[in-house]
Amino acid sequence: MKILITGTNGQVGHALMHQLKEHQLVGLTRQDCDLSQPKQIKQTIDQHQPDLIINSAAFTKVDQAENESELAFQINQDAPMVMAEKAREYNIPFIHFSTDYVFDGKKEGSYMEEDRANPLSVYGQSKLAGERVVQEVGGLHYIFRTSWVYSNRGQNFYLTMRRLSNERATIKVVADQIGVPTSSAFIAEQIEKIIPQLYENNTGLYHLVPEGACSWFDFAKQIIGITNPNFNIDNLHSIKTFEFPVKARRPPNSLIDNKKIKMNFMLKFDSWLIELNKVINEA
Repeated sequence: MKILITGTNGQVGHALMHQLKEHQLVGLTRQDCDLSQPKQIKQTIDQHQPDLIINSAAFTKVDQAENESELAFQINQDAPMVMAEKAREYNIPFIHFSTDYVFDGKKEGSYMEEDRANPLSVYGQSKLAGERVVQEVGGLHYIFRTSWVYSNRGQNFYLTMRRLSNERATIKVVADQIGVPTSSAFIAEQIEKIIPQLYENNTGLYHLVPEGACSWFDFAKQIIGITNPNFNIDNLHSIKTFEFPVKARRPPNSLIDNKKIKMNFMLKFDSWLIELNKVINEA
């Protein structure tokens, strides 16, 4: 199968290129195709004539999006719409990734796919807008919401905690935001299993995260505890969100439920902690 993958310099795109190498892959970086240019997107898809399009590119800088909303919407809404339209034109599947940040975090318990979205940030608003235009275009579309993505490359919480534990004697981490850490390797592994099952009767929106949940503080504690025995874990301090001011608001609860995706695609997931250990062992 010929698969066109955008955002291959990013965490998820890079993992997909590694995981799906038995297929004929066309990997696109920002240099190969500027997603703020719809004409360029159309030309690139027409040139390569893929059997499947996977859009793993996104404007993911949550705080920066507050100041660059136009670009965030170009990348997170307009570009996926163009890709979805081309996929429908060619009658091929289109996979698009979204985020837990489409929710406001006020719900108790985990969010289901049908729960009302109410994003608190420009980033979340742009990603929700992307979901909606892809759904409106229709065709063989698959939207996978994921959360707290990390890996051994790029900029992410996991790598930041590893670095800080070697640079600082004390670290403060927010403890009143709950979610599901999700490695890019986990995402790519599940997508590989899902690709042979992309049929007309299972299009739509899914939550793609491993089992379990934790706070950012819990996540940090596991990362540092496993990777840096020299760091005194008593010097890792939990703080409230208001004590760590950032430009964009985050949902206090962004726990998303994965039952639907497991049932529809016959998948079994490990816990986020097992997935974390896999990433650490590969470092």
